[in-house]
Amino acid sequence: MYRIINIGTLSQNKFWGETTRERNDISATCTLLEVEGKRLLVDPSPHPDALAKMLFNRAGLRPEAIDLVFLTHFHGDHRFGLELFDHATWLMTGDGLTEWRDRSPVDLPLIERFRMAEQHLPEGIEPLAAPGHTPALYALKVETRSGILVIAGDAVMNREYFEAEEGYHNSINFEQAAATIRKIKAVASLVIPGHDNVILNLGG
Repeated sequence: MYRIINIGTLSQNKFWGETTRERNDISATCTLLEVEGKRLLVDPSPHPDALAKMLFNRAGLRPEAIDLVFLTHFHGDHRFGLELFDHATWLMTGDGLTEWRDRSPVDLPLIERFRMAEQHLPEGIEPLAAPGHTPALYALKVETRSGILVIAGDAVMNREYFEAEEGYHNSINFEQAAATIRKIKAVASLVIPGHDNVILNLGG
């Protein structure tokens, strides 16, 4: 089962005719997965007080009910609420942790709190390499009753970028970003972007 706890927003969207930052209260989409009796929260973006309220209002849960937290990549807007889940196991892929160490050594004490997702994800949840926005971004691929769900993080920013098969302006590699979106389109029936609501992929 999946449930969107927070629908993310973008600072600017060129497909809406925006050329400068229009929103300061940006956040990433935060998703709750329940698999094999485990509750996994993906990209806890909102700040702790706001996220605690969202979690209760959307799922009837307190923070202590979360078992696992997964980050798709190291960018700060995807982890504002981490401290709310100090009791939980924090996960990233091995590649993602290596990238974070290389890019931001000052975060090393925080990085050391994480465990390798490959060894701790519940059965039925699969890391999916999704480079482009960052080289070591990993989405999650999950089988649901409605088909394959991909929680894409910033591999897919929102619906417009998904349809255009285009990375956001701060992507590291635009060719990789486009190839990743095409890969996600080929496998997923449902896509949860990094900064939007769920997308039904009729071609998936």
